[in-house]
Amino acid sequence: MSAGASEPFDDDARAAILHHMNGDHAGDNLVIVRANGAATAVAATMTEIDAIAGVWIAQLDGGDVEQVIVPWTTPLTDRRSARVQIVEVHTAAQAQLSEPS
Repeated sequence: MSAGASEPFDDDARAAILHHMNGDHAGDNLVIVRANGAATAVAATMTEIDAIAGVWIAQLDGGDVEQVIVPWTTPLTDRRSARVQIVEVHTAAQAQLSEPS
């Protein structure tokens, strides 16, 4: 994906978001993928973000990997909106899995 009229991030901003999520929020990534189709995941890495969805690669307990695409409830327009949507996705995932906040 590349920045364009419908893309809220340039490559540097996208890389910064992914670095932050994978460096500071590995546990949150895992909660998100477990609640969104990869219930047996043991690790997860956010690999992409655009205006309509986030993409994670989940490492499953059997050794397989699975791509998990999570759509945003509203299209992203900037980095602040990305933060808001990621927090919303994580909060919903916690509630679904009954994880403590």
